[in-house]
Amino acid sequence: MKKAELSEVLHSLDIPVNEGKTSQADMNKYPRIVFWPFIEQDGVASGEEYYNEATYQISLFAREPQCEKYWELRNKLRKLGLHPQFKHEYIENDPIFAKTWHTYLALEVTEELPRE
Repeated sequence: MKKAELSEVLHSLDIPVNEGKTSQADMNKYPRIVFWPFIEQDGVASGEEYYNEATYQISLFAREPQCEKYWELRNKLRKLGLHPQFKHEYIENDPIFAKTWHTYLALEVTEELPRE
């Protein structure tokens, strides 16, 4: 999957989506998604051109477990032939997580690198 495709899928859910960090405007909106790369590695294509292999974490924050947007995202990924592992957490004693459910997954994404 390319990064533009990932972004398109996430934005198609019609909920706030932020890359890297939740914006102040979206902080108290639910459900919402934040995604960022947490693993990156060079890949080499034919002709010795490099690309970036990145593993993105996609975090969905919602007021209830397995909300409607979770199922919508999961079904969209299934249609693309992607079957990531979804993890769910609720942390009762945390001031932020006590009011939300956090569902997260990892997806490998291909990014083009700028030419040197």
